[in-house]
This record gives sequence, structure tokens and C-alpha cells, in this order.
Amino acid sequence: MGETQRNLSASPLRAAAFPFALCALVTGLFSASCGGERRPVRPSAQEIGDGGDSTDESESPPNDGQSRRGGVDIDFSPLRVRSRARGVVRFEPERVRREATSKPVITLEGESGLVLDLEGLELRGQHEGADLDAATGVGILIRGCDDIEIRGGLIGGYKVCIAVEDSKNVRLNGIVFDGWYGQRLRSSTFVEDLSDWLRPRENDNGEWVSRYGGAISALRSESLVIAGCRGRRGQNGILLSRCDHAKVYDNDFSFLSGWGIGLFRASDNVVSHNIFDYCVRGYSHDVYWRGQDSCGILLFEQSNRNLIARNSATHSGNGVYLYAGDDLVLRGVPSATGSDHNIIWRNDLRYAVANGLEATFSRGNAVLENDLSGAHQHGLWGGYSSDMVVIGNVVRGVLGPAISIEHGQGCILAENVLAECEVGVEAWWDRDPEFVDGAFGRLRDTDSRGHWIVQNRFENNVLDLVVRQTLGLVFHGNKYVPGRTEAYFESVGAENDVTLDARTVQRWLDGLDGAFPSGNLSTSTISAWTGRPPAKLTDWRSWQVPENLPGNKEVRAEKRDEASSGLESIVIGEWGPWDFRSGLARPIVPRSGGLLEEVMWDATWFRWENGTSDPRTAESVWRSRATAPIIRRRTENFINPWGTEEVRRKVGNDFFGLFASTTFVTDEDGDFIAHVTSDDGVRLFVDEELVLERWSLHASQRDSARIALEAGEHTLRLEYFQVQGAAALVVEISPVEQGR
Repeated sequence: MGETQRNLSASPLRAAAFPFALCALVTGLFSASCGGERRPVRPSAQEIGDGGDSTDESESPPNDGQSRRGGVDIDFSPLRVRSRARGVVRFEPERVRREATSKPVITLEGESGLVLDLEGLELRGQHEGADLDAATGVGILIRGCDDIEIRGGLIGGYKVCIAVEDSKNVRLNGIVFDGWYGQRLRSSTFVEDLSDWLRPRENDNGEWVSRYGGAISALRSESLVIAGCRGRRGQNGILLSRCDHAKVYDNDFSFLSGWGIGLFRASDNVVSHNIFDYCVRGYSHDVYWRGQDSCGILLFEQSNRNLIARNSATHSGNGVYLYAGDDLVLRGVPSATGSDHNIIWRNDLRYAVANGLEATFSRGNAVLENDLSGAHQHGLWGGYSSDMVVIGNVVRGVLGPAISIEHGQGCILAENVLAECEVGVEAWWDRDPEFVDGAFGRLRDTDSRGHWIVQNRFENNVLDLVVRQTLGLVFHGNKYVPGRTEAYFESVGAENDVTLDARTVQRWLDGLDGAFPSGNLSTSTISAWTGRPPAKLTDWRSWQVPENLPGNKEVRAEKRDEASSGLESIVIGEWGPWDFRSGLARPIVPRSGGLLEEVMWDATWFRWENGTSDPRTAESVWRSRATAPIIRRRTENFINPWGTEEVRRKVGNDFFGLFASTTFVTDEDGDFIAHVTSDDGVRLFVDEELVLERWSLHASQRDSARIALEAGEHTLRLEYFQVQGAAALVVEISPVEQGR
């Protein structure tokens, strides 16, 4: 891990004081016992049973599943209670299948001082091999309770396995979750289906749970402890909505198709020493990489002052995804905050499909000593962020920029290693009407200005700096390796001093060793180094992690003997990513097409001109272009509009048309489904009858048509056009029962 694995004693962040008001905050977060300790259960006035004096559990015979406490029945059927004493209920070790379509299997309401020990119990709502999207109901509901613990056991097969509502001091310890709700993914290896995108911004009415489910869901609850739990084969792991002062540590929710943990309007929580690896969807290696808003760690809608420390969230859509929320960004509520003043420290966020860390429209977040290497798009994306400090991180081998800050103010980038990326640091302002002129811009500053870029190491980037329309940048003490020719300047001057010549201003970017950065700067201003760092940088350099940070799970994969390769190790199946750590064989990627899997098409590609032969406005002229084709070929069934790389090189990516025809055979009469994924226009004819059409400029879209066919041979004809940008074409025909 290099720089991010330094001992605290050697760290530039090592010292005794917390900056600003965070000292009081973090001290409060850790004032209760943690680090694996459990608060003792307070015995209730009447122990579970018939209301008599408490007895030793060895004297308590099994009952019929009904336990009585304080005159209120707690229905544990169909589970068999093995013993009960001193507020602890233990169950017979067995496998129980119980649906929860109308009510939870177990409901605890208004209880306190109670422990449910599920050790040896396996509770499922549906069969282990059932489709995940068929899971319904809630396994265990805790509502309006205080001082409740559930420990051990296995729960699966529900929309939500454990739901906590309006409760305090609930502890979930050492529970295994397996096979809860997950959406069937429609994207294929060959093309993305936009219906797979998640919608994390909507949750004020419980949309996260109603749409996506979760192993654990907590709502309006305080001081939760979730420790030592493990989850596989589901969509979302832990969901905390309007929950404060929780401690989440030593858990492993990996290989999920959504979020490892999600926080919504949740503040002052600690998330530490957890593993949220391979929480990902929307990825096909070397074909498309979208992430579809999946992530290891999600912080949304005014989730403030959380400590995210020593977690692993590798190979996910985003490693950490932090967003202010629609109250501020879209609705412009004057009292709304962003997701502000969170500390994100020493997390392993490598190999993100989109961004190692996305932190947008928020203030005062601290990004300290994380590993953000290997992402597809950005190591750190900080659009519309202000007062963010980014210290001591490592960002290597990102296909895009290591750090990008659009429309940000007063951010500090210090002591980071930015190596082998497309761009080291990118900062800019542009005309962005949606936010600059919209609700957010009416409340907040949207300039790009006032960033400090000090003592970073820029190493072997294609460009070290790309800066546009940004004011008052300060550079000092950076190291540029290998130190190529200096950056290209256009309309760059000194902040507040137009008398300084351009050459003097350019020298302010030089490294202390005399090396120059590569890149380009335009329409921007630079401020001279005054000899003193900003107070905020000094404060954060003195930040020290609390000594009683809960958890001790090793999160670096190499130290767990679970190291994997880069993004190529992500393989997405029907229900989510391949869990190779479980020992399962790598999934066989099916060929697309159904009945068309083995067909050969006779195809013709031709050029058309925007305007004069546009297929949407001048179709007859467009068709005439096929008489002078670019290329003709016999090609396998379409998984893209070209078929082969040879065709792609000759045809190009923009303004081309395609005519193709083939035949296929059905063995018997029946109903069939034709699916076509397209970007852009497409028509599909079966036996010269038009069965499917989307003749427009559009993003990737999957359309379906039901057709009745007799046994025998049928003709298939395809017309397609591509305008510009992304392109997609996948053609499939299957019997109805196989054609979902």
C-alpha cells in the first residue's frame, strides 16, 4: 500500500489534537464502550417466562414457542425455544423455513433488556436456491425497543432479514446473512441495460427498502451496534436511514449487487474495519464500465460527521459514494446541508468501476491516507466540493484523472502520490446551467477557486495538471517525476496583481527540485506561496485516530490472503458479481442470441451524412447510400453494431448504417420473444413483418416484442443506424419461457 500503510507514528497526520469541532464529536462517538465489547444486558422486572423469579437457564424447560414477558406474548413460533433465563432466549439448533408475506417471523415491540441467541439456527423465508427477486417480507422486526441483542445464527430469503425501527441500543452480533432480496440484472456481457441503474437519491419514503431490500435495515434508531456479521448473495448489506451514533465494525458484506452499507440522513456514526468488496453491477470488462450507482460505502442526503475508517471497498461501482442530497442540490432548501464534515481515513478503495471516492456538493470532508488506485474514471471526484482536505492518499493507475474538482472552493491537496494516471489534478469551472443557475447555485458558491496543491508527488502521469477558469491556486513543494517540459499556459496571471509578468507566475508551479509539471492551464490565476500553510492543513496534520476505534478485522486483501487482480476479476452474472472467494467456478459467459446464437448474418455497412441523408428525416436518401457500401461481410450474431474489429476500423464509430439478414429455425409452433438492445435506431422484421422498431437517437435501450411462429425456417431482417457517441446492437429470439 506504500504511503497509506505508514504507521501513525510516522504519519504526517500524527498528533494529539482533533481539528475544529471534530474533537468533541469523535470523543462523543467513542465515549461508550466499543472495540468488540458488549454492554451487559439489564435484567427486566419480569424475566421471559411466566413472570416468576428469574431462574438458571438449566432449570428452564423448552416451551411451545410462546414466551411471556410483562404480560405481553412474544410469538417465537415456528421456532422452538430451548431455554430462557436472565433475559436470554436460546433456540433449538435447526433449519426452519418460514415465509413472512403478511408479518415478520419474529416481532419485538416495546421490549427492553432482551437477548435472542440464534446460535445453530438457520431461518429462511424461501428455499436456498430460489430466485433472489422472489424474496419477500421481514424475518425479524425490532420496533420501539431499547437494549436488545440478536447474536449468531443464519438468516436469509427475505426482502429484509432484520429490520430495526425507532429503537435504541440494539446490537446485532455475529449473524450470517445468505440469499436475501436482489434484483435480476438485465445487462448482459455485451451491452448495458439502463433499467439496472439504482436510484439512491430517493429514500425519504422508504424507497431503499421497498425497491431493493437489505440484509439489515435500520430506521430512526440510535446507538446501534452491528459487529461481526457476514452477508453473501443479496443486493444491499446494511441500510441506516435517519440513524445516529451507530458503530458498525468487523463485518463482511461483499460480492453484492448494490451497496455494502448505505447511510441516508445518518450522522455521527462510526464505520470501521469492515469489508465491502465487490459491491458492483454495470460492468463488463473491456466492453462497458458504469457501476450503475453501486458502491461499497454510500453516504447520502445530509449524512454528516461520520467516521469511515480502515474499511475495504475494492472492486465496487464506487468505493465510497458521498452526495449532499436533493434538498440542497435540486430543491434548494435554505436550511439544508450537504453530507458534510465526514472523515474518510485509511480505506482501501482500489479498482472502482467508476470512482474510488466520489464526494460532491458538500463541505469540510477529510479524505486521509486512502488507497484510490486502479479506478476506471477518477481516483477522487469532488464536483462542487468546498473546504475538502485530501492528504496522504495514493492514487495510481487510474484511466482518468487522479483527482478532479469541478466548481470547488478552498480544497487542500497535500502529500498525495498521484502516479501513472491520465491526469494528476484537474480543476475547472464551466457553464453548467443545471447547477450554476439552478437551485444549488442560488444557495452556494459555484466558482472554481482557492485550492492549495502542496507537497504532492506527481509521477509518470500523461498530464500532471489540467486547470481551466480557476482562480487563486497555490502551488508549493510538489515533486514532478520525471519532470517534463513545463505546462502550456494561456491567459494565466497572478491573483490580484496584474503587473507580474507571465513568466514569473509560471515559475510558481515549479517543484523545489526545479522540475516542471506537464499539462495545461488556461484562463486562471495563481497566488504566490507566502511561506505558511493554511491553518486547516496544519490542523488536519495534527489529527489522530481515536485509540478505541472499534474493530480489528484486517481489511487489506493481501494480508488476508485474498488478494485478487484488477478490474478484470469482476464478472457480473444474473444476480450480481461472481464470488470467487467462495471457491465457486468462474461463470461460463453465455453467448447472446437465444435461437440466433449460431446464425450468420449477411451484412452491409454504409456511410451517411448528418442532415442530407439522415435516416430520421431523409430515409430514402439514407437507403440509397447502401448501394455504395463501406464493407460487406458474413458475420456472427450481433453483440455490437460491427461484429468484428476489422469492420469497426473500416466503418468507424459515427454516422453509419447497417442492413443485415439471416434465417433461423424453430422446432415447434409457439410464442417467442424478440429482444433488441439498440443505440441508436433499429427495426427488426420477421418473415418481412415489422415486429420491433425504435427509429430514433437514444441511449442504450432494450425493447421486446412477442411473436407467434410456426415450426420451420424463418427470415430475419435488420435495419440500424448510428449517429454519434455510444453504440449498441444486440439481437435475441427465445421461447417465451426462456425470454425474460
